[in-house]
Amino acid sequence: MHEKKLFQRLINPKGIIGFIVLCFFIFIAFAAPLLTPYTPADVSSRPLLEPSSEHPLGTDDVGRDIFSNLLYGSRTSLIVALLVSFGVLVIGTLAGVFSGYTDGNFDRVMMRGVDIFLMIPDLPLILILAAYLRPSLWNIIFILIVMGWPVGARITRAQTKTLRVSGHVDFARVSGAGNWYVIKKHIVPDLYPIMITTVVMQSIRAILSESGLAFLGLGDPSYPSWGTMIKYAISYPLVFFTDAWIWWLMPAGLCITLLVLSFVLVGQAMEGDK
Repeated sequence: MHEKKLFQRLINPKGIIGFIVLCFFIFIAFAAPLLTPYTPADVSSRPLLEPSSEHPLGTDDVGRDIFSNLLYGSRTSLIVALLVSFGVLVIGTLAGVFSGYTDGNFDRVMMRGVDIFLMIPDLPLILILAAYLRPSLWNIIFILIVMGWPVGARITRAQTKTLRVSGHVDFARVSGAGNWYVIKKHIVPDLYPIMITTVVMQSIRAILSESGLAFLGLGDPSYPSWGTMIKYAISYPLVFFTDAWIWWLMPAGLCITLLVLSFVLVGQAMEGDK
């Protein structure tokens, strides 16, 4: 019932637009090998060619097809968004629900650990860990999950403590329902709006963080990234003195903006915002 109501909220202009844009990026991520004959690493032609039928967005300063890098870059952003949001959702929800429902010593110990994580500034630690660890997309995903779950746990725990003393939960317990049944049937379904917010916010955070780390040279060079494309374009001395910025720099920035916007619109629609 809860799931049906949430997905019914997608049927509004915000939800439809956001869902279409998100599906578009998912499509090009899966269909990238079919939409272009080149891979991101192929030096397919002369450097800095203007857009043509063979290279829809031209080539970069070493002769790689920019269109291919753009399509394959969507894979990286979506993989990071999916895995980070799923990891944060699972860990944060489990920690928050069990902490808020059991209360007592477990709750106090768990929340003190969460407080320690929340006191650590995210950005400097992410930069330090990304620079110290071997450049790897999986290391970036791991770092973002570790730094993201405490926020979800804190919010979920607060809502769980409120639900634990609500009328329908008390009635279920009085009727003989066990703790696991109460959590599964009466606590978790009421947390769906929070869970959706967590997925949306963590997906946005993951996309921007991965692109930012790649732009700073701390990403995984074996995976094409929109952040890396922007870095290479800006590093080219004459990019703003020619038209190259239009077909080399702007598409990657536009893709980041549109993908983030699609998550925002879908999230707002499912939360019921008009």
